[in-house]
Amino acid sequence: NIRTLCTPGSGFSVSTVQVEFREDFNMKSHPLYRKHVNEVWDNKMKNCSNLFNATKFRLHDTILKDISNPCLNNLTFQIGVTCYKDFIGTNCAPYADELHRDGLKDYQNPQAYMADPIGVGAILITTNDDTIFMRRSENCAEMPLMIDRPGGHPEPDVVTNESNQDIKHCEPSRICEEVFDSVLKEIRDEINVPLECLSQPILLGIDYNPDTWRRPSLEFIVRCSLSTYEVQELYQQQTQAESEESTELIVVELTKLIDNDFKNTEIYRKFTHAAKTAICLLKIFLSK
Repeated sequence: NIRTLCTPGSGFSVSTVQVEFREDFNMKSHPLYRKHVNEVWDNKMKNCSNLFNATKFRLHDTILKDISNPCLNNLTFQIGVTCYKDFIGTNCAPYADELHRDGLKDYQNPQAYMADPIGVGAILITTNDDTIFMRRSENCAEMPLMIDRPGGHPEPDVVTNESNQDIKHCEPSRICEEVFDSVLKEIRDEINVPLECLSQPILLGIDYNPDTWRRPSLEFIVRCSLSTYEVQELYQQQTQAESEESTELIVVELTKLIDNDFKNTEIYRKFTHAAKTAICLLKIFLSK
């Protein structure tokens, strides 16, 4: 459930990644999905009043030529489009196992009928070498009350609004930039850290969440030019755009986070799958 894209001391920056964007990389439509998607979506909305649909990028495949050499054109993401409603109606649906099985049978690809929207997340490191996580609020549609790293989704609407073009006519490089930029904007919008205080994100790998049939999330490391205290002060102002998505910050010393014994702690059991994957990838990146 992890795709490692980093080696000790080396990951991928935005300039070393390329995107191939095609409609062929969109989700295939299954009869079960067409019949039940509205019902599944409506049921989800009954239990989550702040849920809304929006276009998302879909990860079809990842092509890595040589992990030991993170240079231009070495890593390619094959990307299409999907939406959050499709995610709820496929990856989160009660018939997801049938979609998975039929994808393998019909396309030799178990994910063919899955929405697989791209998520992003980052482990944020402060100047005193603390890592910043947050407890998700009970209002979150996914994983309420769990401890998570800041994260969200790259947004196709951002790309189309900036370029005044339909997404299929946009430059693939702009899509790649949005993937990397989005994780910084999520840190700003969830934790209240200004963009100018954040380093450029380094991609460490991909989490494939088994609880949502391998929904992918790109995991990054981002360093911050603020102390832990300064980050906490900004968070407590509660002026960030997505303040309702979390209830508190969880601070873990970096040395403790990457210690092998951290997996045995009570707090670790409360981390989301993606956060656990990010920790695993970070240990590889920081190893000697």
